[in-house]
Amino acid sequence: MDSCGCLTVDEERARQRRRRIVFALTAAAAAALAVFLLLTLRRLILPVVIGGGFAYICKPLIDYLRRRGLPRPVAIAVLFAGFCAVLYTLISLGAHLVPDRKGELELQIRARYRIHQRYEQLMGLANGGRGNLLYSLVGREVAPLMASIDRALRLSEEEHALVARMYLRPDDGGGFPERYWRYHLANRKRDQGATAAVTAGARPEEDGERPDAHYGGVILSLLDAVSLWLVTPLVFLILLFDRGRLRKGVVRMVPNRYFEPTLTVIARIDQALGRYLRGTALECFMVGASLFVCMVLVGLDLRWSAAIGIIAGLANAIPFLGPAIGLAVGLLYAIMAEDVSPVLPFISGDDLVFAVVAAVGVVQLLDNGLFQPYILGSAVDLHPLAVTIGVMGGAMLFGFGGMLLAVPVMMIFRVVLSTLFEQMRAYQII
Repeated sequence: MDSCGCLTVDEERARQRRRRIVFALTAAAAAALAVFLLLTLRRLILPVVIGGGFAYICKPLIDYLRRRGLPRPVAIAVLFAGFCAVLYTLISLGAHLVPDRKGELELQIRARYRIHQRYEQLMGLANGGRGNLLYSLVGREVAPLMASIDRALRLSEEEHALVARMYLRPDDGGGFPERYWRYHLANRKRDQGATAAVTAGARPEEDGERPDAHYGGVILSLLDAVSLWLVTPLVFLILLFDRGRLRKGVVRMVPNRYFEPTLTVIARIDQALGRYLRGTALECFMVGASLFVCMVLVGLDLRWSAAIGIIAGLANAIPFLGPAIGLAVGLLYAIMAEDVSPVLPFISGDDLVFAVVAAVGVVQLLDNGLFQPYILGSAVDLHPLAVTIGVMGGAMLFGFGGMLLAVPVMMIFRVVLSTLFEQMRAYQII
């Protein structure tokens, strides 16, 4: 330092070096802490992301309501009430679709029986047949898959005793439909061989499992999941009440020299993320609604059509895997469906599987040719290979939440890098 109290050139350079070291160490520590928290709190990722995504989507609605004369707290209350109504509707629908113990056993029995029936018809094995051309081509490869499905759906001896008690003692076990009892006997005959079929008058053991014997663990798991998802409305509400404090906190940590480039990066991230989230939400809604209409047309009842539409619409947020999930759910129900009432006259119960495949194909054509170009546009400018690797990598690290986050994270990373280098060149930082 010279006589006037100013730093010399060497001292200024040393100070700048220390500053860079401090910033670099702070950034490294922050990145390490962020990775540690993500891995430790991975179960919170999906509830937080959903709450934050809804808040991000609803911010323009708050501005609209304020322009209409509503105070900000009232506008937030209106949106929060709508958010809670949507969650309640989804939870109610899910509660109606989740079967009780008796319904679970019926579904398991029917699924196993119908899958084997469809497989034998398709492969030419029904009524003692030896197989057709398709069976000779792919039968050996499909057999392990069918064996795995059969093991997953097979009832244990305790469950068999419970089904028998429900059928033989309707007042004790809640009753069991005659049709599904015949399906159950056919499944047991398949297990034990033609000479050891179970007769309808067989008496079950008295010490079989009670219908509600295993539900203690299920209730605890349900309570744990409910407490975890309470984070979602809290995140939604907190972000709606935030008036830029989060952004100001980030900007305060940036040195003055990088102030304007940082603001530009944040603005472009905000624009790109807003277009992606709002476009994806609208696209998912259109896909789900279209598939619901198509499923009703091919003959599925309203409840299951709505469930398939909601599942496919939500899964459509995951690139490439969304259509596959929607198709799998639709085919699973089409295989098990028995009483169908198609609106289109040329569809019958025998070709319901092909009708579901065609319906999913029509919706995908609408999505690729209409919804994505006009709703999303160029909001996601990423190579398909990068998207595929990102989605699979996110699934490996963080499960379903990682799959959902992969595309927006990659998009933000691309925007940050491109804008940062552009701004640093413009301000002659590099």
